[in-house]
Amino acid sequence: MDIAGWEEKYRSGDCGSEDAPTILVVEIAKKLAPGTAIDLACGAGRNALYLAEQGWAVTAVDGSERAIELVQQRSVTRGLAVHTRVTDLTAPDFTMAPDAFDLILIAYYLQRDLFAKVKAAARPGGVVVAIAHTPESGEKWGEKRARPGELRRFFNGWEFLWEYEGPSRDPAHRRPVAEIAARRVVSWQG
Repeated sequence: MDIAGWEEKYRSGDCGSEDAPTILVVEIAKKLAPGTAIDLACGAGRNALYLAEQGWAVTAVDGSERAIELVQQRSVTRGLAVHTRVTDLTAPDFTMAPDAFDLILIAYYLQRDLFAKVKAAARPGGVVVAIAHTPESGEKWGEKRARPGELRRFFNGWEFLWEYEGPSRDPAHRRPVAEIAARRVVSWQG
């Protein structure tokens, strides 16, 4: 679905009201000291809001203006500070500062050319959590569905904290998924 389609879904209220953060985000965040985080394709902000509640300095980014409005409203209601940006992640000029984030989330969004930018934006020792839908039985991989082992290949040379492919562990998503949490290895220069 393109940004206009998501905009319509958020405006119609047809995106559900799931407030609980993604299970993998909770599991990984509990193991990390709060720092700077960015939630790419954040939707209505369930993960961004959770991280802000845990003391993270969070930036929530989505291409849908309505999704970002929802994040802003929900953060005010909860008394949280969440920096927001309406940005088309597919735009060639989309960038993130290098070595800027301790945690980067890409939950239920697959844009293969985004991973190089994400890896560069993770600080040494920083973690990327990525979740993508995979094909149903008998269905082929495609633009929005990850191949088996595909997320792992994006993070060659990184330390894997979590890796899973199978039925979704998130009640808000019924399709099978690939999940990965990978830490950027700190290189020592001597």
